[in-house]
Amino acid sequence: MKLARPYAALLRLVKVSVPQAVADWQRFRIITAAMIHSLLIVSLILTMNTTASPQRKVIVPVNGAKPVGPYSPGVLAGNYLYLSGQGVRDANGNVPEGLTAQTRQCLENVKAIVEAAGLTMQHIVHMQLYLERVSALPEVDRIYAAYFPTAPPARVVIGTAKMPTDTPVEMTAVAVRDLKMKKVVTLKNLKPLGHASSAVATGSRIYLSGVYGKTHAEAEAALKQVLKEAKLSPEQVVFRNDYGTSASAMIPMHELPDQMQAAISAIAVKKKPATKDAPAFCRADGKTIFCTVQTGAEDGAKTVADQVRAVMQQLYAGLEKHGATLSQVTATNVYLDDIREFRAMNETYASFFPGSPPTRTTVQPFPVQGRAPLVRISLVAVKE
Repeated sequence: MKLARPYAALLRLVKVSVPQAVADWQRFRIITAAMIHSLLIVSLILTMNTTASPQRKVIVPVNGAKPVGPYSPGVLAGNYLYLSGQGVRDANGNVPEGLTAQTRQCLENVKAIVEAAGLTMQHIVHMQLYLERVSALPEVDRIYAAYFPTAPPARVVIGTAKMPTDTPVEMTAVAVRDLKMKKVVTLKNLKPLGHASSAVATGSRIYLSGVYGKTHAEAEAALKQVLKEAKLSPEQVVFRNDYGTSASAMIPMHELPDQMQAAISAIAVKKKPATKDAPAFCRADGKTIFCTVQTGAEDGAKTVADQVRAVMQQLYAGLEKHGATLSQVTATNVYLDDIREFRAMNETYASFFPGSPPTRTTVQPFPVQGRAPLVRISLVAVKE
C-alpha cells in the first residue's frame, strides 16, 4: 500500500515508518467498520422495538361525531385501538329517525374512528353494547350483523337507565392493529347473545363475551366453567367488571338480556399476571394495565366532584404500583348514577387529564333512587 507524498513526509518528521503507518491505517479501518456495523445493528433493534410497540396516538376522524366531554374519539396504544363510546348522533349532531337508522349511525361512528386509524371493522375484537331497552336487541343485532359478516367480536350486552345526549344505543370497541393477531375462539360453555363470538384471542390476551346468570353466584360458576374450557384459571383474569340488576351490585344495571340478573365482563391472559405488591383491582398484561371499576363511596365522598377525585386517587395508586401514571391511561368507563351530574363529573374528570385525554364511555347504569349519586370508574393504561 502506497501513501501520498505529503503523508509520507509527515511520517518522516514524526519518525514513524511507512509499514507501521500502513498497519495502523488498516487497524483503524477495521475498527471503524466494526463500529459502523454495531451502530447499524443498534439502529435496527431500536427500529424493530418501535415497530413492535408503537407509541400512543390520538385518533380523530374528519367527519366523526363530536365528543361531548373531555375524551378522545380513539387512541392507538401498543397493539390495540381503543374507542370511546359512540352514540347515534352524526357529525352535525343530528339524530336519525327510528332505531334501525340510529343503530346504523352508531356503527358508522365506530367505523369512522376505526378507518381513521387505518383499520377495518374486522379488526374489532371486543364490543360493549349499551341499550336503553334490552328488548331492542333483535332489531339492533340485525343491523349490527351486517357490519361483521365474519368473525364477529366478543360482546357484552347490558341495559342502562340513561345515556348522554339521550342516545338509545351506545357502543364501545377495542380493535387490534394486526388482523393476523385476531383468532375467534368457540366455547361450548359460552353461548354469546346474538351476533358475537364466544371469545376472541389476540396473542396472549383473550376477550370473553359476557357471562350471564340468574344470580351472581350462577354467573360466577359459569365463568369458572368457561375459563376451565379455555384452559385458563381465575388467576389469569386481568380485568373483570361485575354487573347486576340490584342496587347492591358492583355495577348496578337497569336490566340485562333474557331476564338475567347478573353478568360478568372479563379479559384473561394465557400467563398468570404478575401481581406482586400491586392491589388486586389492577393487573398487568405486559405493558398494559387493567384496573376494574372503583367507587368513590368507599371514601365517604358525597358530591360527584369529590367522588371523581376519590376514584381517580384509588386508580392512580393502582397504576403507580405497576410503574404507570394517569398520563398513560388510554381508556376509561364512567358509570354515573345520575346523568344530570354529567357536567360536574366532566369538569373534575378533565382536571386529571390536562393533555390528550383517553377514550371514555359514560352511562347512567341504574335509575335514580333518591340517594346521593355514585361514581364508578374503570380504566386501561398502556406504558410506552
